[in-house]
Amino acid sequence: MYAALRSEKTKFFSFGWCTLGVIGAIIIPLLFLLTSDTPKIGREEEILSLCLQALYLGQLGIIVASAGYLGQEYSHTALRTTLLTQPSRLKLLCAKFVNITIIIVFIGIVSSVLSLLVLFFQHDMEWTGTLMIRFFGSISLGILSWIQLAWITSALSIMTKSLIAPIAIMFPLILGLSQMLFAISQLAKFLPTLATLNLFSIPALNTLLDKWSGLAVQFSWVVLFLIISSWLFSYRNVR
Repeated sequence: MYAALRSEKTKFFSFGWCTLGVIGAIIIPLLFLLTSDTPKIGREEEILSLCLQALYLGQLGIIVASAGYLGQEYSHTALRTTLLTQPSRLKLLCAKFVNITIIIVFIGIVSSVLSLLVLFFQHDMEWTGTLMIRFFGSISLGILSWIQLAWITSALSIMTKSLIAPIAIMFPLILGLSQMLFAISQLAKFLPTLATLNLFSIPALNTLLDKWSGLAVQFSWVVLFLIISSWLFSYRNVR
């Protein structure tokens, strides 16, 4: 398993789309914070809200990295070669999802620390232990949502055998399509991108699911997509 994880890590960082996604997940939040027009002296709620909004936009990079990681097996028709090195499809799939999880956690920590450093220099306020605990508690839930979103996107890559299709599906939902659908139907609040919106919103939006319900709904999407994609990956013929 360790050898498989090392191989998958090398495969991830050697693919341009994955590297682009990692850079995007780190740079996009920083650009948002650096260009935000906020007063130098801010309240705790405002600063935490800015940090969470930045992490929300960082999901765009996570989508690109996750789609690229699984999608490259199909876009470069490399899956047959990959299976020669690891014949057990379930072990291979497990290694891929463990690897993407580890990478997303690392990216989330780096992005969060850099965002906090930017906020520290931007705002003149006392950074108490209580504030930092609250920050890291909220950020941890945001990173958990990142992981689940990465799993959903990866599963979509397997289901569609494509790199582009998952990006074409998930990008519009992150950038506002899910909110537009919610204006048409209340059922849209159960979409995986909208279900966890309150994780990144301060104050919380009463019309949407609360944090824990949203995470549970998003996890339900993860389970559904993982079951479908695992079955397809295990039994679908390889070209």
